Amino acid sequence: MYKLWLSVFGAGFSPLIPGTCGSAVVTVLFLLLLLLGTGPLPLLLVLLAVAIHGAVVTVLFGDRAIAQYGQDPSMIVSDEQCGQAVTYLWLWSFTNGTAEKITITLAGFILFRFFDILKPPPVRQLEKVKGAWGVLLDDIMAGIYAGVVLQICYHLGLFSELYT
Repeated sequence: MYKLWLSVFGAGFSPLIPGTCGSAVVTVLFLLLLLLGTGPLPLLLVLLAVAIHGAVVTVLFGDRAIAQYGQDPSMIVSDEQCGQAVTYLWLWSFTNGTAEKITITLAGFILFRFFDILKPPPVRQLEKVKGAWGVLLDDIMAGIYAGVVLQICYHLGLFSELYT
């Protein structure tokens, strides 16, 4: 059962880009909630639950998977689940049109993957923490970076400029 949670329902077992697949699960969930008109508070609560779930699963079961597969195995994508949800925590109260919601969601996905792959300081240093905490902490920091950049772009009107 723990492999199901760590792999975000099997996304981590994808033969190609498992981390991106794990992030995509959260991205699709976020976009569906936006398009269904979920209110700000329920959206925030879902994102918090998804982030906390990913963090708890990674810390509780990550060391078991690391012992079996090696440090930071590709099947663990619950850390990406957490980091991608952290990215979207910054944007849960906008009420713009469908095209803008899709654009913002995709931008958040791309920004998170960018920071998770590039690993600017201190993301790379956090990745070096031993065990499950190292697997998790770099993704949380990448999510924070992505969320800050996404929020700045949103408040500067960069997304609404595309649709006016």
